[in-house]
Amino acid sequence: MLKIKLKQKLNNYIQQNDNNTSNLTFQELKIETIIEFIHHSNHRYATIQKVLCFAIIARIYRRVKVGYYFGSIRIDEEMIIDGNHRYIAYRLAEIDFEIVKATRSHCDELKSFNDIVLDVIEDWDANHPDHEKYCTDAFLQKGNYRRN
Repeated sequence: MLKIKLKQKLNNYIQQNDNNTSNLTFQELKIETIIEFIHHSNHRYATIQKVLCFAIIARIYRRVKVGYYFGSIRIDEEMIIDGNHRYIAYRLAEIDFEIVKATRSHCDELKSFNDIVLDVIEDWDANHPDHEKYCTDAFLQKGNYRRN
């Protein structure tokens, strides 16, 4: 039952974004690819995240591969403060990205990316009123997201 539900969610995601991906020369990310990368790659930074969202990483990756850029990754000396989904997507897409120094809270607990769980069921953007605009590519026309 879980596999069927997951397949339906992925098919819906692909259909929603199909008009923007028909001319692409790269493969869409697979769940297994992201999990393998997260769990078995060497990551320069730690994170405070316990879970990341597959749908968000996949959308960022697809958009980055066609020339968009969604800003720098904010880090303190060793931990990503802001930009965990972008960090994974940028690295998988093999693009350069800017690192901006930030400060963390004394409460932030370092965690290894290798221990992150990937949420493959829920689309966090779809469930957040301020972020649901990111589920389609329409917002890209209103902002300056093109990579130079």
